[in-house]
Amino acid sequence: MSLKVQEWAIDRLVEYARNPRKNDDVVDEMCAAIREFGFRIPIVAKSDGTVIDGHLRLKAARKLGLPKVSVAIADDLSEAQVKAFRLLANKSANWAKWDNELLKIEFQELQAMDFDLGLTGFDVGEISVVLDPDEAAPDDGIEDPPDDKYQEQFGVIVICGDEVEQKAMFERLQGEGLTVKVVTT
Repeated sequence: MSLKVQEWAIDRLVEYARNPRKNDDVVDEMCAAIREFGFRIPIVAKSDGTVIDGHLRLKAARKLGLPKVSVAIADDLSEAQVKAFRLLANKSANWAKWDNELLKIEFQELQAMDFDLGLTGFDVGEISVVLDPDEAAPDDGIEDPPDDKYQEQFGVIVICGDEVEQKAMFERLQGEGLTVKVVTT
């Protein structure tokens, strides 16, 4: 089976109404990536225009006013396969783990080339932790909460090293649809 990629008018594509990935808050990031790198990853869709994978890329392309996008046609998939692939395509991006030593080298080389590390998809806090783990996660003397009442009330407790890291974590958790309560000690 060979991959069929075509250029389609953007109006021909229809987002899947029950897409479980919430991504409206990161459309601007995808816009920045498309401006920098071009539209490099095709949207996967059925020939009727129904998007299987690529909702975020489609939203960004629309926001950028792109008249056409690359589309990989997936008419050979059954309805069940389409549903499963939609989930797999998004979940599989999180399967692999990073080798932080090699990642650090990549970041350092990009810095030496004066490239904006924000265009890598990593946020400032993540980049800081990789480039200088000792600086990004200082021993600030904050102890764990004395009892479980905080976890019962808020669900998850996250302690951040500084305001930049706190802001990045706050935005990430909100982007995941979680209610965030900031407690200062």
